[in-house]
Amino acid sequence: MIKKTVIINRAVPGSGKTTITNCIVLELKKNDLQVVVHSTDEYFMQQGKYIFDIKNLKKYHQENFASFQESIENQIDVIICDNTNIAPWQTEAYTQLAREHNYKILILTLDPRELEQHVQSQLITDEKTDAHGVDEEILLRMIREYEVFDDLLNTKTVIDPNKHMHYEWDEEKTKKIIIGTAKYFDSDLIIRILPDEYKNIQSVIGSKILKLIKE
Repeated sequence: MIKKTVIINRAVPGSGKTTITNCIVLELKKNDLQVVVHSTDEYFMQQGKYIFDIKNLKKYHQENFASFQESIENQIDVIICDNTNIAPWQTEAYTQLAREHNYKILILTLDPRELEQHVQSQLITDEKTDAHGVDEEILLRMIREYEVFDDLLNTKTVIDPNKHMHYEWDEEKTKKIIIGTAKYFDSDLIIRILPDEYKNIQSVIGSKILKLIKE
């Protein structure tokens, strides 16, 4: 028996979460489990290319969540939310729904690499037409935000309202606005992958997840 589980991926673009996710999916399916991955990025894919349009960001997040909700209602064994999920407010709707349906919540957090490695991973080439092309300034900001909100994986952390801010996406202004203080991430289990562990863990992460979700 396994405990139905939601996996929340948390990573800056270029951390390797897609590769790790594929390793997990392969192992779980080999063990006859139902696995579905939900990623807002997929809605920006057009003919094998990633075409980002900020005007569609909120819409695609809503569509991704609706699809995630359908998987929850269908009682899929393992459901993966493959967004960046850097801050707690980005995960809250997913984890709240998971709680309402008695799913275990596992956060898979991949610590950032050196900035240049993230930059290189985002370059669009003939071989990597699906690269996202996130520029250096945005990547640097995301790395800093990852580090700020990393504190809130630990519920013993004292929340600092001047540091741990809760944002909301303003569709009209197409930017985040501060609406209050962030909460803790909600999880039952946390797996952290460090940059120097990334290659070696690919061969074992699937079996590790399988072991953790067995009842």
